[in-house]
Amino acid sequence: MLGAMNTALYRNPLLLRVCICLISLALAVTPCLAQGDPWQSLRLLKRGLGFVFIGQDQTCRYGELQEVTDTNISIKTAQSSVVIPKSDLLRVRSGFGGRPVANDNPNMPLFTLYSGRSSWADLLAFAPFESKGHPYSTVTFSLKTKDGGLHKGFLSKVTAEEITLTDKVGSATTFPKGQVDYVDYIREKPLSDKQEFYWEELGMGMIFDPQLYPRMFHLGDIMPVTLYRSTLVEEDSPVVCK
Repeated sequence: MLGAMNTALYRNPLLLRVCICLISLALAVTPCLAQGDPWQSLRLLKRGLGFVFIGQDQTCRYGELQEVTDTNISIKTAQSSVVIPKSDLLRVRSGFGGRPVANDNPNMPLFTLYSGRSSWADLLAFAPFESKGHPYSTVTFSLKTKDGGLHKGFLSKVTAEEITLTDKVGSATTFPKGQVDYVDYIREKPLSDKQEFYWEELGMGMIFDPQLYPRMFHLGDIMPVTLYRSTLVEEDSPVVCK
């Protein structure tokens, strides 16, 4: 059987290419980053892609991500190169090619790639996407409780006092806010605008684009975005682009 598989691979260049890409991706999958460290998640973003960078003063810049260090990030805007200190960065969102997105867009929480604050209100903003009422728009969260327990599931409900996650078999667990250490929103890594378009439009043709393989085969394609940490002062004011 192994010989037959080898023969099939060599007679089908596309299949061979897919297998080589999958093996390469599997070997390249990075180990888990430090739990609850939002800054480290920025290292998972692909360099050269465009994002919206929001400062603590809520000034917004669209630019390509160039570098992430322990203390700052470097971006390239249409006008110049900019270095943003870690202490000045409030939010990073999907860029959509620099096209403006209204601050009241109901999908705004889903665009979040980094949050430089601790906010329970940012969790409440996901309420329209609760899995119970929107079974085809499930959102995955993970959280750590103060007793050290790690939990992951689909968002079922979130209120000012608690958050409920549901596992794959529908079993729900509710966690009082006072017992939560931190909460991560688990999302797919962003692709370029072109690749996002291909992801939506190609259908089975996606097999011809190796850049889509990580998302297609779930090989290191997700990233955590920490939204709430009990060890930090909570900040629940709206985040808007000025």
